[in-house]
Amino acid sequence: MVPEAISDGECVKRLLDGETDAFEILVQRHQKTIFNLIYRMLGDYDDAAEVAQEVFLSAYRSIAQFRGDANFSTWLYRIAINHASTRRRSLANASQRSMALGARDPVDDRHPDPMDAVMQKEIQQRVQAALNCLSPDDATLILLRDMQDVPYEEVAKMLHLPLGTVKSRLYRARQTLKAKLAPYFRGKELP
Repeated sequence: MVPEAISDGECVKRLLDGETDAFEILVQRHQKTIFNLIYRMLGDYDDAAEVAQEVFLSAYRSIAQFRGDANFSTWLYRIAINHASTRRRSLANASQRSMALGARDPVDDRHPDPMDAVMQKEIQQRVQAALNCLSPDDATLILLRDMQDVPYEEVAKMLHLPLGTVKSRLYRARQTLKAKLAPYFRGKELP
């Protein structure tokens, strides 16, 4: 079985027909994005790794419930959001409830300027703190759309919201985030 040549839908069909190896393809294809989403929601590597395993286990157990109305990735994102949200609620310590931003892509700079690195870290910390002040629903919208680049339509399907509602809530969440960051970035372009 050549993993690149098989669609997610075909993998699901094969899995339902008893080919358990097809699930391995789905895991390999989606594990990084699912882990990144969960990590950004929880802010703890170990918790994110554990929850990611739970997500794939849940998906495997309930694969027969996947109707194909949406992309497999949308269905999997929804499971991940549910599991991460449950874990967040169960964490008692507010510091464990942070949503880690992290760098999207590593910078390929062979000679980074230490001052730039310090400034970048400070900006990330301030954005992180502002993001953590948002409601979980608003933070989830920003994480999915702005940090994971999930298309609006997929976000709407994942969150079971009309497309217009997603756009208007995301606009308000961005405005709230921008207002929280404004004191730190007066006269500068916000990230």
